[in-house]
Parts: sequence; structure tokens; C-alpha cells
Amino acid sequence: MKIKFVSALLTLLCISSTVGCGSSAVKPTDEQNAFASVEGLGDIAGDQQMFANAFVPGSVPEDRAEYGKRGYQVSGEATYDGDQVTVPVKIFGGVHETAGRDGGRSKPSKAGETEQVWTLQRIDGQWKLKDAPLG
Repeated sequence: MKIKFVSALLTLLCISSTVGCGSSAVKPTDEQNAFASVEGLGDIAGDQQMFANAFVPGSVPEDRAEYGKRGYQVSGEATYDGDQVTVPVKIFGGVHETAGRDGGRSKPSKAGETEQVWTLQRIDGQWKLKDAPLG
């Protein structure tokens, strides 16, 4: 009987330590959300609608395919001003293009490396690109 009690107690402790009080889901920070909008741009450039949704209405670049040929990495401190943020972004080539693939084959981009400052704006709680020059 003592063994069953100890076993039940251990089971209860294990369950309570994994469940805990409240949600175990971790919400991303505001900064992580803004950075994800920058660093994921090359991946979504292959889809016209997703690409357009990543930008503030009226500021979608016409050269979507060029954005798919590059990779993006936040390379410094973001500067916040209310619902707007500026971010230094390292833009590099050598990634496989996601826009305009022919039969699933793609070649690495030969685009060089540069650094630009991009501007994002929060619209309805989501960070969207307002100005994202390539170079």
C-alpha cells in the first residue's frame, strides 16, 4: 500500500510539473515579430499574395523575383518610434531562388552582399515592411 501511495504521488508530481499553472506557450516578443518579417522575406517572395501581404499597402516592390534571390538578416539594433521601426539589414546572395523556379531546379543567386536600413510599420498588430531597398 505504501508503494502505491508513493507511486501515485510521484505521478502527480510529474504531471503537475509538466502542466504547471497557466499556458506553457511562449509568445514571441515584438522585436522577434519585426525581425521575422525581415528575415523571412526571401522565402515568401515566391508567392505573390504572401509577398504583397508582407508590405504596407501601396509600398509593395514591383521586382518581387529579385527579393527571392537573396537572403536577409537583421544586422544591428532596431530603432523603435511608436508603430514604426527601422532595422539595419544585411542582404546577401548565394541562396537558392524561390521565385520563378523551373521544374524545381534553381541556382544560387550571384547577388553580392550589402547592408540597407529597412522601415517597418505595425498595422493591426502586425509588422509590415514599409521601405525595403535592396541596394
